[in-house]
Amino acid sequence: MSEWPDAVFDAPLLRGVDARGRREIAAAGRLLSAAEGERIYGPGEHGDAFFVVLSGEVELSAVRRGDEDVSTLRVARRGDSFGEEAALPGATRAATARARQGAELAEVPVPVFARVLGRGATGGELAARQERALRRAASRDLLRTLSLSRDLDEDDLDLLLDAVEWKRFERGERLYGAGDRADACFLVVDGLVQLQLEDDGRVHVSGYVSRGDFFGDEDALGPGKRSESAVALGDGHCLRVPKGALGTLSDRNPGLLPRLRRLTADREALQLSVVGGAVKNATQHVFKDLYRMQMARSLLAIDQDTCVRCGHCAWACADVHGVSRLVRRGDKIVARVETEVTAQSLLLPSSCQHCENPVCMIDCPTGAIGRDPRGEVFIRDDLCTGCGACAKACPWENISMAPRPGSEVPLAVKCDLCRKYEEPACVSACPTESILRLDPRRDFAEVRKLLGGTARATTRTAALPLIPVAGGIAAVIAAVGLSIPGLRLGAGIFAGVGCLALGAYALPKRLVKRRMKPRSRRSGGDAALPRSKTKQWLSLHVALGLLTMALVVAHAGSRFSATPAGALHLVFWLVALLGVFGAVAYRVLPSRLGRLERAGALPEDFRAERERLLDRFHRALTGKSELVKTLAERVLSPYARSGSGPIVLLSSGRSLSQEQRALRARVEAMLQGRGQEKLDGLDDLIRIVVELRALPLRRALTASLRVWLPLHIIASAVLLVLLLLHVLAMVRL
Repeated sequence: MSEWPDAVFDAPLLRGVDARGRREIAAAGRLLSAAEGERIYGPGEHGDAFFVVLSGEVELSAVRRGDEDVSTLRVARRGDSFGEEAALPGATRAATARARQGAELAEVPVPVFARVLGRGATGGELAARQERALRRAASRDLLRTLSLSRDLDEDDLDLLLDAVEWKRFERGERLYGAGDRADACFLVVDGLVQLQLEDDGRVHVSGYVSRGDFFGDEDALGPGKRSESAVALGDGHCLRVPKGALGTLSDRNPGLLPRLRRLTADREALQLSVVGGAVKNATQHVFKDLYRMQMARSLLAIDQDTCVRCGHCAWACADVHGVSRLVRRGDKIVARVETEVTAQSLLLPSSCQHCENPVCMIDCPTGAIGRDPRGEVFIRDDLCTGCGACAKACPWENISMAPRPGSEVPLAVKCDLCRKYEEPACVSACPTESILRLDPRRDFAEVRKLLGGTARATTRTAALPLIPVAGGIAAVIAAVGLSIPGLRLGAGIFAGVGCLALGAYALPKRLVKRRMKPRSRRSGGDAALPRSKTKQWLSLHVALGLLTMALVVAHAGSRFSATPAGALHLVFWLVALLGVFGAVAYRVLPSRLGRLERAGALPEDFRAERERLLDRFHRALTGKSELVKTLAERVLSPYARSGSGPIVLLSSGRSLSQEQRALRARVEAMLQGRGQEKLDGLDDLIRIVVELRALPLRRALTASLRVWLPLHIIASAVLLVLLLLHVLAMVRL
């Protein structure tokens, strides 16, 4: 341990630390050198330390909320501290810290600093005083990142800092309600707050406010009553600015409130343009769980329009980790991934999303849950006691308790992004490239506009149209082979090689763990989207299958004989037809099935689905008007029981939401405008019966995606045996 100079402890935050405390801080901290222009940290990054400048200068800069250009917030010189926001629960860096000239710095870990302050007879008083100083410094830097601080001098900032109160809020907590006394406005330090109007139990969202946003100021300086409610969508912190302090600032800075309200109007206009009518979508739109989108750093999403429900993602996860850390059940959302043109229907399976502020890590009593510099949350198995506190704390139930090898004590398991490898196993193994790890604030264009963020730089090269090219070559081979009999033997040899190569497809598909490359170093920055390593093998498999079919035509023609060779010929075409069916099913059915699902489900879930829907139907019918009950008996129940209903739904091409609207229009046409006041609850019943009609179709489409593959594998095994016998027979001849 190098000796720390006394200048470190002359900094205001470290004055009063005793000799023992100085030794502990020096042992845990670091002395750093930063060259001119070197970046020390950036906005949004996590950190558990603040810094003291020993020599040189460090510039703190940020793009103020509402501005487009970078502004210098302050310059930290010898004896000054910066980065104090690391001491605040859940806070991230608010600015960019960069050495203005060559600088020497002392890095002070906040946990050690807090422990040192809290020790001793006067520790409590010293800790309280220093905590207030830390919060004040962090609040000052946060306020400087806002556009409103541009015209506030130091006296105004001090006035604001003297008046504000720190408030912590929990998920679902109401900060205030409509009609409450408006005695303050609020500034969001961290978290997400939903502004809403409430009418007869129905919630109408009027806007969202996140880090750096002011809200409640119009009510505070207006009639004195709240015009709407503010509800926390997640844990967070805010600064409460009393009405008197806000009025004083407004009097001293006449342009302050007009500018605040302009920014608020711009924010509301942006949200309206982005959200629009999206939240009315029958499938949950991304904005309906905006808190999750704000918290998630690495969200596992499955594109239901291309997912073939093969389960390879879960199987690969289990192969690598011993037990699968994802379950293909979960919510469905509609969102547009930055690399795509149109909105997609995405399933969010049960898998850790590596939150910005992971509550599981806070609730772990042994420190078994950690987070690396990239923000990836992981569990240290040797420290886990199996208490289950993390599993209970996770808001999305993405941590499970699994048997621990060789012990009766369970072990907490969750996705760690395959941190030992270059890419997640689930993504690498997906044969249709349907599963992705996304950062919503970067990869969902709509979320980025609402919550802020930087778009991911993506470069996608155009893929070679392998299958169409192979199809064209296959047609030529078949035509030439049929017209030139002398090529039959050569075509047969190549067809046999093709069959063996097609069988080899099982190797890269199954040996997922062996294919995964260990991660040699933790890469930083804006990493590229991980992509499937199996999709290319599937495309090659289909292309090779087309070529092999052409070679078989050239070798054996189209006639079948009652010989062992004829049996081989027949089994080959059975395998080929099953393969063609699978290729077409993979291409056509997923998008159709995705339009009939409201949530992700496994095949075994279908067994109890009908009973669950019928139970919901009868519960929803209880207490309804006679008109609704009559409609349920004469229209809705026959609609749900119709034997041809699933076929009609399939041929219509409608989604569940479109079918609901069509059925509602049919009911409206029957009523001809009568009894509208007695239709309360009808929409819920229509929603249920539409799901009942779609259920047999969902089962059939899911079975079609799954049942062909085992038959294809069995027939392929028989084919290879017959091929071996055929080759041996030909050699003997």
